[in-house]
Amino acid sequence: MATRRFSRAVVLAVAATLSVSAIALVPGTGTADPSPSIEEVQARVDALYEDAEAATERAHNATVEVEEAKDRLALVEKQIAVQQKEFDALSELIADYAAAMYAGGGVDPSLQMMLSASPREFLSQAQALGQVMRTQDSDLRRVEAAHIALAQSKALADQQVARLKELEAEAAKEKATADAKLAEAEELLSRLKKEERQRLAALQAERAAAADAASRDALREVPAPAPPVSSGVGRGSIAASFAQAQVGKAYVYGAAGPDAFDCSGLTMAAWAQAGVSLPHAASQQYSMTTRVDSGSLIPGDLVFFYSDLHHVGIYVGGGVFVHAANPGDGVVAESLFGSYYQSVYMGAGRV
Repeated sequence: MATRRFSRAVVLAVAATLSVSAIALVPGTGTADPSPSIEEVQARVDALYEDAEAATERAHNATVEVEEAKDRLALVEKQIAVQQKEFDALSELIADYAAAMYAGGGVDPSLQMMLSASPREFLSQAQALGQVMRTQDSDLRRVEAAHIALAQSKALADQQVARLKELEAEAAKEKATADAKLAEAEELLSRLKKEERQRLAALQAERAAAADAASRDALREVPAPAPPVSSGVGRGSIAASFAQAQVGKAYVYGAAGPDAFDCSGLTMAAWAQAGVSLPHAASQQYSMTTRVDSGSLIPGDLVFFYSDLHHVGIYVGGGVFVHAANPGDGVVAESLFGSYYQSVYMGAGRV
């Protein structure tokens, strides 16, 4: 497979050495070389893109949790509506009992015996009154239970609302972090002189061509996909074939096709072609897939990277995976078992 001019490994390795050079890019700080090389600028930009991707994936994750919290809140609110209706009906029934007792003067059963024409009539009335009292007692207990259930549901709803607000704030915070990283990258690039921008454009074009050539080389190692069968086995081939067809397309934060993708947007779109709905968040995709050993990978398996699981790709066979890498490279095919990706590999998941 052809070697890319700026692999993710090289980008991060160079970026790690730029703390002094980066200071020089801020006016009035330090005495470092004020003119970092174009390669150093590109490496710093790529490192910012990496940070932006991590923040974007955290924002995706929070957004998924926001939608789940909204669903839970809607169920609780529906339950509250039913419980409120039941409580109101029971309360009205008890109010009718109270009004009837007040209108009847609350006559004691023993007094009724003295006023009744005969013991037989009293016994008949007493039996009827006892049944009424037992019914009232049962209804009172039902009212109390309904009141407790309603209060518990309302407390749960309050908790869900508070959690929803926390998640919305978290999503907004991570989105702002991603935007800030991208803005920093744009500002860094804007400081370049015209001739430097031209050199950088040429460097990026060379990089894109190298990534494209490397992807073509990698895909030559991929066996032809197995056709899907009626039992559903082989759906991974559909997802893998879709992913391969996207190689060369652009990387855009938050995108899920058809012309651009981010990492989890690509895997989500690929599996959607096979009729499977995945969330637009790498860590969420990790949670809902079954762990599989790297020696047992089949086309369609998802492969995850970095300790916070902020990057995901899709295995297509032959030791190759396809992923939306970064804004510089776009969607590419690479060897899963190269030294860099193995160093940040966190596991695989089967859909």
